[in-house]
Amino acid sequence: MGKIEAPVPTSTSMSAAEGAGAQVTILFLPVGRSVKVRRGDVLFNVAAEGGVSVDTVCGGNGSCGKCKVLFEEFIPAPVPLDYIHLTAGEIARGLRLSCQVAADRDMVVQVPAGGGRSDVRILHQGVTRDIELHPNIRKVFVPYENPRLKEHISDWDRLRLVLPRKLRPVHISLQVLRKLPGLIRNRDGLTMVLAGRRVIEIEQGNTAAEQCGIAFDIGSTTIVGFLMDLATGAELAVASAVNRQSVYGDDIIGRLSRSQRNPEGLRKLHQIVIAQLNELIAELASRAAIPTGRIYEVTVVGNMAMHHFLLQLDSTYLGLAPYAPVIREEFVVNAGDLGLSICAEAPVFVLPNIAGFVGSDTVGVMLASNLGVGGEYRMAIDVGTNGEMALANRARLIACSAPAGPALEGARIKMGMRAAPGAIDHVRIGSDVEITVIGGLPPVGICGSALIDIVAQLRKAGLMSRTGAFMRKSELPPDTPVRLTERVIEAGQRKNTYFIVARAEDTGAEKDVVITQQDIRECQLAKGAIRAGAMLLLDEMGIVENDLAEVQLAGAFGNFLDPESALRAGLTPNIPLDRIRSVGNAAGVGAKLALLSVRERKRAIRIAQRTEHIQLSGSAAFQKAFTVAMQFPI
Repeated sequence: MGKIEAPVPTSTSMSAAEGAGAQVTILFLPVGRSVKVRRGDVLFNVAAEGGVSVDTVCGGNGSCGKCKVLFEEFIPAPVPLDYIHLTAGEIARGLRLSCQVAADRDMVVQVPAGGGRSDVRILHQGVTRDIELHPNIRKVFVPYENPRLKEHISDWDRLRLVLPRKLRPVHISLQVLRKLPGLIRNRDGLTMVLAGRRVIEIEQGNTAAEQCGIAFDIGSTTIVGFLMDLATGAELAVASAVNRQSVYGDDIIGRLSRSQRNPEGLRKLHQIVIAQLNELIAELASRAAIPTGRIYEVTVVGNMAMHHFLLQLDSTYLGLAPYAPVIREEFVVNAGDLGLSICAEAPVFVLPNIAGFVGSDTVGVMLASNLGVGGEYRMAIDVGTNGEMALANRARLIACSAPAGPALEGARIKMGMRAAPGAIDHVRIGSDVEITVIGGLPPVGICGSALIDIVAQLRKAGLMSRTGAFMRKSELPPDTPVRLTERVIEAGQRKNTYFIVARAEDTGAEKDVVITQQDIRECQLAKGAIRAGAMLLLDEMGIVENDLAEVQLAGAFGNFLDPESALRAGLTPNIPLDRIRSVGNAAGVGAKLALLSVRERKRAIRIAQRTEHIQLSGSAAFQKAFTVAMQFPI
């Protein structure tokens, strides 16, 4: 079936007299958010503008069928795309695709559980290592001293002369300087907050024990924030959320398309990420029972597109060959200038990028896992909508980015979903199929880790060829268990064959959960791109797979992925299983290390400077490797 573009819904129930400028009210449940909009606006866009997360992959163009919402009264008539993407039962219950509904009257809309995706399983932890605490932020308490005892000296001179010589010269901003006369004469004394050699705040009394910062990992799919005690190195709180930019598409290219040569689109993407960071800041501060004004520094890692959206940098040429970013180096901006709700003068340190689509999140992974330390060859693979990977030993660091797409995160898969309650996350095939489901609920879909399990297990059981084609029942090995044979459903041409992963009658689900031939192809495209990137890195380094001492799987997908399935599916280099390990959210750990130690921050800068970027786009060698990597191992 070809791609069907969504027609823009039009309202047929309003008269010309009710025309332009008329407003209606949309109440979204269960969040309880009420939004006033122009009559006739597309409901999907209304939700996005109102900050209500409706599930989507395609960004509202009607091709994914995931933006389902429920109407319990005044149910809109179904349109052709509803019949294509929804079951008869869903249509009868009042479910509709929000991208196909015009807000032509006051409406009460229920976003189904999981639609807002607040319950998505988000990875917080990663590989750890010991470091010497050496934060950029320090506090100095200055006891009260009667100003009459020191005549002919300015308030600023009195303050800076208290500092040790190693901290001088020191600078102060105009906004902080304006607070000085009143505080320096307060009998409680004052505390100076320094970021390097800059006074970013002065506070009444002795607050020297309160030193906090936040490390953010801003991914295309999720955002994670870690509140850290800069005096002790302790993690005080962690908070996370699904990146709301996904309403404009689950892949980076879709969001770049929205922002290219479009200042308004770029501004909206910037506003979304800043608003989410502020929500996470408030949540973190509340959990730790501290005021947000006592957060004095932020470090950030993210891929190149998220970096540009955060800083509201023109991303036009980032999305066009040769994919040139505005800046590669580390960048520091005041929190107030960026719009973050913490100490206004707090520095926001954005870790350096490498090149192309290899961003500071890869630098964070390399920093956290000590890649490039020692003589052994080690590879790190961060699997996401872009597969970013690095290969290094002491002598050389190289990295590349492969366009994996969102299939491994459950997108573009017929019954794919994120790792949320109801998602099948692991599958084993023996005499029959065994599954595990997040939350222990009846299954409603398949997340990325299960997708890799499925293709690996189908291949192992002889139900799928090396090329990824489902075997017809007549082609199955003679010893194939009957229960498995019954799960193979032939629907005319081979391309329409599908496999029942979970039967509704066995699980109590509303419908069977299936994997289709097109799903297999989407998985092949994703895993093939990543494997081909790894193959080219090995070739560039002049080594073979068995020379690898270790392959690290980073990120949420890498953490929850079964290494054996990854190996059997051909996602990773073909090395002994004990050389493959998950390192969790290593990018977030890298951001924490840069927050807690200026020495680690300098290491991150050196890593970015040393790393050679290998451009895959347009490479004949990549296309050749990709063709090979699409197949499944024997």
